[in-house]
This record gives sequence, C-alpha cells and structure tokens, in this order.
Amino acid sequence: MKKMIFTILIFPAMAVTAQTRISFKKSPNTLKPVVEKVARDYYQNFNNIKGDTVNETESTIEFTSKVAPVDAISTSITKYIDPYSYTWQATMFQSEDYEAAVEKYKEYYKQLNNCTLTFYDKTSYKLVGGYDTPDESRAFASSILQLDAVNRDLELFKVEVALNYSLPDWTVKVMVYEKVADDKIRPTIEVPVN
Repeated sequence: MKKMIFTILIFPAMAVTAQTRISFKKSPNTLKPVVEKVARDYYQNFNNIKGDTVNETESTIEFTSKVAPVDAISTSITKYIDPYSYTWQATMFQSEDYEAAVEKYKEYYKQLNNCTLTFYDKTSYKLVGGYDTPDESRAFASSILQLDAVNRDLELFKVEVALNYSLPDWTVKVMVYEKVADDKIRPTIEVPVN
C-alpha cells in the first residue's frame, strides 16, 4: 500500500518535471537544411531546383522553386539578364504585427548565422555575418551572411535575412544569391574635367 501511495504522489511530480524539460527544448532548425540544398545547386545556377517559368520581362525570368522551407509562404528563383545572376528567395513570414515580424527575423538569422553549409563538391564553410538590428522607424533591416573561408568561386555567395515593410505588412524573407560587384551593376563613367 505504501508503494502505491508513493507512486501516486511521485507520478505528478515527474509529469511536471517532464513537461518543464520539453518546454525548454530548442526549436528545430528547419531553415538550414533547405538553404544547404539551395547552396549545393549554386554552381549550377539553381538548375536542379528550378521549376516552371512564372513570369518573364526584358530583364528577369522568374521560376518556381522545387525546394522550400516547411513554413515558407512562397519561394521563387529569379534569373537576372544583366548583369547575369540568380537569386533564390523564400518569403517566410508576413504580418501587420511589427514585434512578431522582428521575432521571426531574429529567429531565422539565428538559425543561419554560424551554421555550416556543405556544397556539391563536399567542401564545407561556415556562414557568418552581423545582425542588423531592426528599428520601427526604418522600413527595413537586412542581415547579410557570407562564407568564412576564402574561396574565389564562392566569394560572391551571400545569404540574406531581410525584414521589410510594405503597407500594411512587415515581411521576412530569406535569399540566396550572388552579390555582383557594384561597379559591374553601375559602371563608373569618368567625365573629363575642363
């Protein structure tokens, strides 16, 4: 009888302890595996993850993406004609609630900063970058991450977590792209001084 009373008294305490442990468990990193799949296809201009053509203009072609984070609202791949480059983009969160958007922006940054990405050639690099602290008086915040190792083929590779305001919503996006040098986008034209 004493054993039964002891069990009845101890069981609720164990249940409370178990629930406490579960609540402190870290949320899973669902974004990193998807960004890694995208990074593996970076050298191939995202050809293996590129879906159907959605839209075409003189300067861009937009495709669906075959790879998307579980909680993404939408994903796409954009091909830019001049200068020639590609961008993979996932819209991860959208809300009128600024605080909720900031929390998601911070969460996605934390998931990607200091994570290791392995590329198709089995080389691995750590993704690092500073956190751009949001401020409601600005309509945007942008944390750009790059690979920590020197590799000339990947020096332009960037991952960006962005928070933008466009009436009436705050939007959080994650993008993987090649950052083309500004002088190639807008070449400087020297004007002779008389």
